[in-house]
Amino acid sequence: MDEIVFIDAEIELYGTKVLDIGAIKGNGEEFHSNSLPNFSDFLRGSIYICGHNILKHNLKYLKKEIEECGAKHFIDTLYLSPLMFPKKPYHRLVKNDKLTSDERNNPFNDARNARDLFYDEAAVFNNLN
Repeated sequence: MDEIVFIDAEIELYGTKVLDIGAIKGNGEEFHSNSLPNFSDFLRGSIYICGHNILKHNLKYLKKEIEECGAKHFIDTLYLSPLMFPKKPYHRLVKNDKLTSDERNNPFNDARNARDLFYDEAAVFNNLN
């Protein structure tokens, strides 16, 4: 699964400015910055981009950078979670690093959590009949 990049972005509350981006490749290479050009460079050559709620959130704010890298395939762990874990009462991303709900999100930690969730979802899928 080296060709997957797991991403998350923190966007300003009432706007479109990207405040912070976190990403981790399947090979372990990491990115944590608010530099859009550097993020675009980090993504270059990626085949799959995965994250939690990326289809309705992250992709619209990072569209240019994602188009530049050439990735055409997207995996959203939010949509896979109810399919693989139907008995869970909720499917939001678990953020063990946040002590309070008003604390700012850390997109690098969220990208890593999305990666871990995806691997859990893939393991369940691989064990289906």
